[in-house]
Amino acid sequence: MNILVWINVNFLGSNIALNASQNETLRMLLLILPIILFLLIGATLLYLDLHLYLRPLPDNLDTAIQQQRQIAKLPGAVVAVIQDNRVVFAKGYGYAHLTQKRPVTPDTIFQIASVSKLVTATTLLRLYEQGKFRLDDDINTYLPFSIRNPKYPDTPITFRMLLAHMSSINDGTSYKSTYTVGKRADSSIALSDYLRSYFTPGGKYYNARSNFTTDPPGTAYTYSNVGFGLVGYLAEQIAKLPFTLLSQQQVFTPLEMDSSTWFHSDVDQTRWAMPYQYKIINRSYAPLGAYSFATYPDGALKTSANDFANFLIPFLNNGKTIYGKPFLQPETVDEMLRVQFPESSGNHGLAWVVKPTNAQHAGGDPGVSSLVVISRSKQRGLVIFTNSGGGDTLGMLRSTFGFRSFVRRVSALLMNLPESPTSDDDLDPEKC
Repeated sequence: MNILVWINVNFLGSNIALNASQNETLRMLLLILPIILFLLIGATLLYLDLHLYLRPLPDNLDTAIQQQRQIAKLPGAVVAVIQDNRVVFAKGYGYAHLTQKRPVTPDTIFQIASVSKLVTATTLLRLYEQGKFRLDDDINTYLPFSIRNPKYPDTPITFRMLLAHMSSINDGTSYKSTYTVGKRADSSIALSDYLRSYFTPGGKYYNARSNFTTDPPGTAYTYSNVGFGLVGYLAEQIAKLPFTLLSQQQVFTPLEMDSSTWFHSDVDQTRWAMPYQYKIINRSYAPLGAYSFATYPDGALKTSANDFANFLIPFLNNGKTIYGKPFLQPETVDEMLRVQFPESSGNHGLAWVVKPTNAQHAGGDPGVSSLVVISRSKQRGLVIFTNSGGGDTLGMLRSTFGFRSFVRRVSALLMNLPESPTSDDDLDPEKC
């Protein structure tokens, strides 16, 4: 045999043997990889306790709520239900403070994140009812400095736009930097100082690109926390009173919300719910401590379930309080619960998220998750406050996921609404 032929034959034989070996290895990998992936997914689900969601709901209401709270990784929760203008159910579950073993009660004081916006809007609209401004007025008429989207300098921003998140004001890069988590209880930056610097060209927090959207005011929905800080500031400018005193005068006192306040310095610490961050690695809870931010009217209200039930009742009772006293005009309630810019494909009224069968608002911040829902047709309301979730860490995301599931299951038990009272967008911490 020619030596070259012999070499070629043996070389080809080796290739055939090698290819056969590689094919066998590939077949083994294709068989093993799905098994490994399945085991990894299963181990992750077990470690995160997500498999617990397969458990059936107990028939007993208390047991069911307690079960869902624990699965959701929420240290504490409070639930209140309103029916026919009175509180028919209010109960706390778990702990307001884990170390102190202090249980949650309907009078426990929670920071409630963006659900606070409902109180801020109502404070302003009480002034509207007094004829102090009109909803379609240019807000610059009432401010000591001018606010314009620099891309549309001739287009005014109105109160209605602010209240419906249609103002083109965005949460700029400086917004989260004012959070005082791990630093101090209340912000050292005054609301007025922050907003002036945020909206004035050349100001410390001014950024034309990030502080405003590219849409003309009134044409597109963009959820704006800074915009609601501005709602609170406008209210105090119109009334010539600090917003904390104004909301006390216009909302807390007439509705007997005796436990409600904006600053930690005014909170009864023996009743306060510590915000917690869930730690996935060691499956424990880390206290975050008291914190706030410069634009506090957008989400720093501290209140109890009992207090907030008093706040919701006028929206179910044609503007009247739990005792039948006038608080808001029926027309104002209707306006707040009407979709303001339907052409934008949004579902926002004045502060409220308006759905076909209910109105609601959710909130999420580090260690805080909250939701309120009202159904005028059923004369029913729901309050849920918890002390975990929100934020950006994996543990907080686990608690936020847990809160969403908790809300869906518990509200189904308590509200019996034909549609889910929440969606992922409603409970997105970045949007609430």
